[in-house]
Amino acid sequence: MYREPKDSRQRYTKQCLFQSFIDELESKPVSDITVKDICEAAGVSRKTFYKYYSDPFALLRAMEDDLMYGLEMRLRELPANVFDISPMIIGFIDEHRTLVRTTFENRGEGNFIDRMIAYLFDAYHEEWERANPSLSHEDVEFLFHYVTSGWIGIVRHWLNDRPDMTPSEVAAKADTLMRLSTPQP
Repeated sequence: MYREPKDSRQRYTKQCLFQSFIDELESKPVSDITVKDICEAAGVSRKTFYKYYSDPFALLRAMEDDLMYGLEMRLRELPANVFDISPMIIGFIDEHRTLVRTTFENRGEGNFIDRMIAYLFDAYHEEWERANPSLSHEDVEFLFHYVTSGWIGIVRHWLNDRPDMTPSEVAAKADTLMRLSTPQP
């Protein structure tokens, strides 16, 4: 958890709920996970679960919020260069593989993947415009979405079809492909 409650009991309860949910996601989709499954694995009552979340999808959303916060904290430490941030994001995704794989399966408004793309665009589009002065604002926007959509496709393929690849191998493939499609200043 990246945003831990100050109260140690709440922190422990939420950590248990998060971990039991992740454990359940290892073997089944979120739509098949019940509150009972989560509570039994976490060792908490249903009443405690409902104190924080309305259902497993609300827990998933809270976990995505926490994940996004953690990603933003790490990205703030890096320069605005897609070739620098890509390996870091891949490493971050590797740390949270099950949860990120679940976000691909549960695409809904405001999910982690869409929020990550929006954050990256907001944080880096000006840098992309400076690096590509011959392109219009609109063309830079299209270039950004072209590159990030391909990058997301690489990550999805890795998580779903090539889970034995290391983050370094995935980062190297992403770097090679981005260099083929991204103009260099």
